[in-house]
Amino acid sequence: MKNQYMLGNLIITAPDPWKDITDAVEGHSVPFTLARADGTGALQFSVATYKSGKIPNVSLRDLNELREDFAQKEQLGRAINEVSTDGALRVSSGSYQTTQDFVRVWYCSDGKNIALITYTASRGKEDHEPDECDAIVAGVRFS
Repeated sequence: MKNQYMLGNLIITAPDPWKDITDAVEGHSVPFTLARADGTGALQFSVATYKSGKIPNVSLRDLNELREDFAQKEQLGRAINEVSTDGALRVSSGSYQTTQDFVRVWYCSDGKNIALITYTASRGKEDHEPDECDAIVAGVRFS
C-alpha cells in the first residue's frame, strides 16, 4: 500500500510504513516530515514553488551547487555516494557522515520548482532506510 502527500505542488508517494509525523516534530516551522514507526531516521521536505515571471530553468549544475552550499552551511563535510540525474526531474544527491549523524541530501527540480529533501539518522543506525528514501525521492513529481 502507498500513501500520497501533497506539499505545495510536490506530489510525494511513500510506501505504507512511511507516515507523516510532522505534527510530532518539535520546533518552529518544521518541514513536512515522513518516518517509519519502526525506523531510525526522518525524511524532510521543503519546496520552493515557481509563481510567475521568468522561468528559472534550474539546471543540474544549479542543484549540485545548492547541495554543496547546503552541506557547507550545515557543516556536513565532504559528500560520499554522490549521484546526479538529469531528466524530467533533475536530482542532485549526496550522503554525509558527521560525528553523530548520517545525512542524505537531495535537491530536485523540474526546471521551475525546487525541492530540498533530507534524511537524517544517527550514524550507524540508518540501516536500509536511505535506499527506501532514494526510492521515495525518485517518485516525487511536481504537478
